[in-house]
Amino acid sequence: MAQAQAARIDEPRQTQNRGDDVRQAQRRIEEAIASPMTGVLPTEFVEMGKQRVEALMEMQQELFNVFQEINQAWFDRVRSAATINSELIAKLTAARSMPETAEAYQQCVGKRMEMLVEDGRRLLADSQKIVSVGSKFLTNGSAG
Repeated sequence: MAQAQAARIDEPRQTQNRGDDVRQAQRRIEEAIASPMTGVLPTEFVEMGKQRVEALMEMQQELFNVFQEINQAWFDRVRSAATINSELIAKLTAARSMPETAEAYQQCVGKRMEMLVEDGRRLLADSQKIVSVGSKFLTNGSAG
């Protein structure tokens, strides 16, 4: 019983401490606003900073879109590789002779080689997209 009463007595003290913390934070904010340093930065600097932040957010969104596009392309590539593998398994299962087995492997290897060439092209194109977005923002500071 004494422990329950002690717990009830402590609850208002914790709430009161939180209220004091909030009041102290409000006081600090008011002091910062009234500070003589408030007028030190001209509005032009503040506006430049705001424009830089907006440009950074725009670049981040553009990069996100490029990465989504790249991710989708590579996901499609993995899906096509799985299809080629399942076709190979089906052909190997149906093969009745060594020449049929060799032909199934040969077709699979041919398709995989084509995919490797396409992968190299895609990797180069994806890298160029990323560099293009980055350089556009580094040279101008914004997309516009």
